[in-house]
Amino acid sequence: MRMPGIPVSRVAAVWIAAVILLVIGTIALAIFAPASTYTVAPSAFSRSAIGYAGIADVMHRLGARVVKSRKDSVAQLDPAGVLVLAEPSSGASTTQMSRLLNAHTVLLVLPKWNGKESGSRRGWIESAELLPPSFPRAASQVGNVDVVRVPRVTSWSRNEIGRAPVISQGGVQLIKSSRLRPVIGSDSGMLVGELRTGARRLWVLADPDPLQNHGLADPDNAVFAVTLINALRGADGNVVFDEVMHGFEDKGGSPFRLLFEFPFVLATAQGAIAVALLLWATMRRFGAPMSPPEELPSGKRSLIEATANLLDFARHRPIIIQRYVHAIVQDVARQLHAPPGLSEGALIDWLRRTARVRDAQIDCGAVVRKVDELVAGGRSALAPLAAQARDIFRWKREVTDGGSAYSRIDRGDPQRGRQGGHRTG
Repeated sequence: MRMPGIPVSRVAAVWIAAVILLVIGTIALAIFAPASTYTVAPSAFSRSAIGYAGIADVMHRLGARVVKSRKDSVAQLDPAGVLVLAEPSSGASTTQMSRLLNAHTVLLVLPKWNGKESGSRRGWIESAELLPPSFPRAASQVGNVDVVRVPRVTSWSRNEIGRAPVISQGGVQLIKSSRLRPVIGSDSGMLVGELRTGARRLWVLADPDPLQNHGLADPDNAVFAVTLINALRGADGNVVFDEVMHGFEDKGGSPFRLLFEFPFVLATAQGAIAVALLLWATMRRFGAPMSPPEELPSGKRSLIEATANLLDFARHRPIIIQRYVHAIVQDVARQLHAPPGLSEGALIDWLRRTARVRDAQIDCGAVVRKVDELVAGGRSALAPLAAQARDIFRWKREVTDGGSAYSRIDRGDPQRGRQGGHRTG
């Protein structure tokens, strides 16, 4: 069965064009669409309280070239740059971490908090709890490191960068290690320790609070964070945040591989459905072709009938009759050159006086009042309204043509023109 009025070839062309556009769109999406970087865990993409998007943005605003690396972070590091390893994931491989820690300048931030994602606000955490000391000890990658937590540190016995943070939540997390040289430390332990191997320099920040988003709310922490990174960074060095260890790896490869991975597999399924519909729409079918629908009549008569049917369907006929009656009154007033500026009541009184002079038998005021009462009362009977419409029409002819001339209407004078009495103009 063919579609009426449309050749099969045109249908096939439309479906083929749709399939081609779908395939092109899918390939473009696979090539150019960035991978999702949504997370609430510690990451330079995270805007949660324990994320690092804040310090990355601050460094960018201060003129540093900030890179949120998802592939080969060491290769993207400038000679004077610093590689920030913000809380390495426990899933990062030993080989991967070894390559990162062998960069020439590294700032390693140890973990402290475990955040629970909020169910009501996207990108926020609902709560945070302290991690066991074994987590930051394992993340240090240095060996022979002890993690201690003290309620507070009143003063730092050693501070080479000249700025001190404000850490008020969960106590101050410090480390002790014979392999690290204290850059910032107290009698309880080191906040920042340094490990130098030849030209390679590694700084370990024991407590992440000053660099995390929640800590930057304190101006002292913001100044400390910027000073800490700039102490490692050269004059024109960049700041590279490694995000591969957080799972944001840009694997690259053929875009067609993505056609069968979520969410692109949905587009692949749509393409298969489109091809199936194309075959279904163009295949030969049995039976006689469907007869085309009847053509709609054209002309003024069909337009008027359609308009009347719509008004009847919407139950607007009472309102239309009411407006018709008032329009007739205004039309007669214009023809008789009624004084301008009269209110409706004054205008009807003037028309009544004029109608008596012209020997009119119908009272226009009574007709207008009756119609308004019927419509205002919500009466849907059309017979009384139709009678009033006929009366106002007769009144118009009596007033404009005169009573004797109007009598020919009742006698069905076939010669009477629109203006009545065979008058011109």
